[in-house]
Amino acid sequence: MANKRTYEKSEPKFVRQMTLADFDRLFPDEEACKQYFFGRRWPTGARCPRCQNDHVYASKARPWTWQCMKCGPRPRTPYRFSLNTGSIFEETKYPLRTWFKVLHLMLTSKKGMSALQIHRMIGSGSYRTAWYMCMRLRAGLQDKEFTQLLGIVEVDETYIGGKAKNRHGGRTNHHGGKNPPGIGGPGTAGKIAVIGAISRKGNVVAKMIENTDTWTLDSFVRPDGG
Repeated sequence: MANKRTYEKSEPKFVRQMTLADFDRLFPDEEACKQYFFGRRWPTGARCPRCQNDHVYASKARPWTWQCMKCGPRPRTPYRFSLNTGSIFEETKYPLRTWFKVLHLMLTSKKGMSALQIHRMIGSGSYRTAWYMCMRLRAGLQDKEFTQLLGIVEVDETYIGGKAKNRHGGRTNHHGGKNPPGIGGPGTAGKIAVIGAISRKGNVVAKMIENTDTWTLDSFVRPDGG
């Protein structure tokens, strides 16, 4: 009983994939999206994207806009920048919430999502607009600083093992005997389970696992139990 209680206490919580309902609760409006992006981009306060000066002044007339006196074009003339300046969201007419939703759809779709499907789901003015957004997001996901803002890591499991009909001699192995029960059989029977994680930086980690229960998968994602 003691071992069971210790197991239950140390078992990490399983983190499920964010649903559209979860997305709407987390990002109900444009202001919530800006607050989230600001906290991820500048956790210690606004910083000039041009010279990294942290002594900047917020504009009272324009929300989410700051001024930097250090790298202005002329003496006593400030350099003005916004929350989106220097990011892939710069000079866009679409709200930040729309960008977030497109990114959410792209990352939660197991087989990927085309720009045409994105266009239909968000109701963009044209297919070219959706294509442009997808291209900018994909380019951003390859950028080191952008991936650090999002902390995106994709995890999935699969089974390795061919079908019996593709084996030499059908179910008969090369030693002349029958394959063990399940090897090369239907479904996942006799196949090796492998879990892998890939970050948007391109780093990949894979490991063979005995089963695909919640505890095993979550222990791979967070081995320290955090």
